Amino acid sequence: MAPFVIGELVRLFSAQQTPPVLVWLFFASIIFLPDAYDVFGAALVVYCLIASVIVRPRIFNGLDWIFFGLLFCYPLLMLPSALVMGADFSFFDYPVRVLLFIPVVMGLRTKADPLLVSRGFFLGGSFGCLGGACFSAYMLFFNPGERVGLPITNPIALGQIAASLSIIAFVSIFHCSRRWERVFSAFGFLGGIFTLYASASSGAFLGFGLGLLVVLVVLSRKQITRTAWFGVVLLLAVSLCIVAPALILKFHQLVVDVTAYASGAGMGTSQGQRLILWGISIRELAQSPWFGVGPGHFKLVLSQFCSYGNCSVDFSGFNHVHSQYFDSALNAGLIGLSGLLISLVSPAVLFYRQIAVTGGSAQAAAIVGLAVVVAAMGSMVTQPLYAHNISVISYVLTISLCWFLAVPASRQV
Repeated sequence: MAPFVIGELVRLFSAQQTPPVLVWLFFASIIFLPDAYDVFGAALVVYCLIASVIVRPRIFNGLDWIFFGLLFCYPLLMLPSALVMGADFSFFDYPVRVLLFIPVVMGLRTKADPLLVSRGFFLGGSFGCLGGACFSAYMLFFNPGERVGLPITNPIALGQIAASLSIIAFVSIFHCSRRWERVFSAFGFLGGIFTLYASASSGAFLGFGLGLLVVLVVLSRKQITRTAWFGVVLLLAVSLCIVAPALILKFHQLVVDVTAYASGAGMGTSQGQRLILWGISIRELAQSPWFGVGPGHFKLVLSQFCSYGNCSVDFSGFNHVHSQYFDSALNAGLIGLSGLLISLVSPAVLFYRQIAVTGGSAQAAAIVGLAVVVAAMGSMVTQPLYAHNISVISYVLTISLCWFLAVPASRQV
């Protein structure tokens, strides 16, 4: 029995279809089935890790190390704050997951066919959008009026992932060669928009808008027919109809909450609490601008603030500042914040450069990579990224796959 099982595992590992199928399963199920990202994400990482260890020669692009080094700047530049101010090192748990970039990219370069992985990536994104729409419709039917997220994840993370999947599906409309795939990607894009609406996540809306704008600007420089542009305008019009009620509600809530905050009643409102947290971050940063309070020490600061008895129960339970930028500045000072900005802006620049020097599936992946990073930067204004495991894993694997597809292998290690 054991030799048979081992033989089947070896055959499965050797099959060219295994990497694209794992990629497809990860994206298709991430916001459709609870804990699916753990199973299929782990399977993809383990496959790539095994390939990078046992397959010779290992293939890795010289730019891969540069890209990884830039991603790793965030946890690296939090270390000075940890050494000077002390730290709860569990705070590093999510940021250091960018280490997954190395086995994923190295394993795929060593073992996978980029064209097959590209197909699994783009179709997986479209399937994931439709899966998220089905999950959202189910939850809204049984829990009308509530934000959709659980049992898969928090509504904030759901919105962030839906934004990334929607960008993948939108680019897939122009990338896929078969008509049914383009039509399917268009429906997938609309499904992702519906999931965004169901999450009611303002940061995800902002990030998605910026990411989609990047894609549209890039596409405007390409040779696209008037018929195709008409289809884009129609698709965007339908999308706007889907999200318009949520956008109007969010704008009204923002006006009411900011007014309440200005009158001293911000603790009882969502946006008011966010503004109070940002104010705490600014005050603490003024006292220790370079190093902040130390990674993971936000709860101590919040406890001290709430000791005066002016905090609501939900406010006193917050674990972050509801903005990745303010959170990084509070915990690790301007040095840590600079690491975060480097880890975002530099990969975006590298993806942008690849758009100009590549074509076909490589160019499509570079466009997605740039748009996803920009979307993440936008969502971080009002939401954290490094606060939910599923959103961190989704972001790291997405940009890792985009980089693998956008940059051809040119070096063996």
